[in-house]
Amino acid sequence: MANPLLGGESSTQWYSPSTRLSAHHKWRDWTNQLQIPVLETNRSTQQIPTWEAKRARSCALCPLDPVHHEWRDWTNLGDGPAGLIADGLLTNDVADYMCFRAVCRTWRLWSTDPRKHGVLDRRFHPRQWIMVRQKGSPACRRDFMNVSAGYCRYVNLPELRGHDVFGPTTEGLLVLLDRTTWVVRILNPFTRQVSGAGLAADSTIAVHFREIRTVAIIKPGDVKWTVVDRGRSILPALSFAGRFYCATTEAVMVVETSTDQPPRLAIVAKLNRPFSRMMMDTVHLVENDGELTLVDRECKGSRNPRKYEVYRVDMHARKIVPVHGLGGRAVFIGIELALSVSPSVFSSVNADTIYLGFDEMLRGYMDYSPINLMDGTSEPRRFKGSRNGVPLYGPQGVDDCLSWSVTGYRDESNDN
Repeated sequence: MANPLLGGESSTQWYSPSTRLSAHHKWRDWTNQLQIPVLETNRSTQQIPTWEAKRARSCALCPLDPVHHEWRDWTNLGDGPAGLIADGLLTNDVADYMCFRAVCRTWRLWSTDPRKHGVLDRRFHPRQWIMVRQKGSPACRRDFMNVSAGYCRYVNLPELRGHDVFGPTTEGLLVLLDRTTWVVRILNPFTRQVSGAGLAADSTIAVHFREIRTVAIIKPGDVKWTVVDRGRSILPALSFAGRFYCATTEAVMVVETSTDQPPRLAIVAKLNRPFSRMMMDTVHLVENDGELTLVDRECKGSRNPRKYEVYRVDMHARKIVPVHGLGGRAVFIGIELALSVSPSVFSSVNADTIYLGFDEMLRGYMDYSPINLMDGTSEPRRFKGSRNGVPLYGPQGVDDCLSWSVTGYRDESNDN
């Protein structure tokens, strides 16, 4: 049986965030994992009577007998068990699902091909993955980190040629800009589907063009963008539960689309206070453990560190509700992006703590980082050198890597 991590549909390699492993450490024993998805599946047992009967007679999915070394033809599982395993892997992580499909042609036949469903199918979005900011990588290779498990992998993406690459969307998709035609495309880095940055509905892409203060949408097949809102001051935007949310100086908004009305921004919840652009106050939206959360960053005087308040966006009550802390998680915020992670995955990250990105608006002398929300303590950032004119803060650890991941950027790397 072929190595599921090499060749086939998935040209990738695995490694830990701190060190790359040698080739023989990358192999996964799939035969010992085949029972797990069956136990977790929600499929009806009526759909697989033949599979259960075979399993009872021959225990085809049991690990190899260490004494008798019984041979198993794992490529010939049949569509029932193979489908169950594929469903279990897809529920957990699309990257594992693509590795399963890369094992052999038979397993690909018995699992759904993502490319037949389009890049907007949320089942195949790598939500747990972020693209790692780094220098010196080959032009069409990018490193990605799984923020739920803490491991990394690099992916070869020839689709990046001829494009500038912008920061990933909430769903883990990459936004590409064609350098010749200026066409905006969206790429799934693991299924390698391209469409042409977030989701406003099941078949609609919404993009916030910050520099021209415009929110626009487009559907597959449309020849031009449809403007939803123009001229309004909007800072953060993200996709949450399949809808496109953003925040203005006064409210949390959502893109509404319907067949009988033009697309528009509708109020979800008003802010407790209008934030001051003069004092460079900001608000930040983030999905924190399944809830839409708002972080309010407020100036408290010219010489004092900024104040941070956290709110849960209550969709039903149409208001924001104050909460204490982040539920034991840590949140990294940039001007355009935000990310929530668990300290149980990254031991160097503190619970109920806010970490700032390196956007220009977040690098003032009042912007301490990290900020512990439970006791109100914070630390001044330590300046050490710069990278392309942007300050570096040491030491460079996992927390700095995550801070860079939420910093707005445009990757204009040369294809050569």
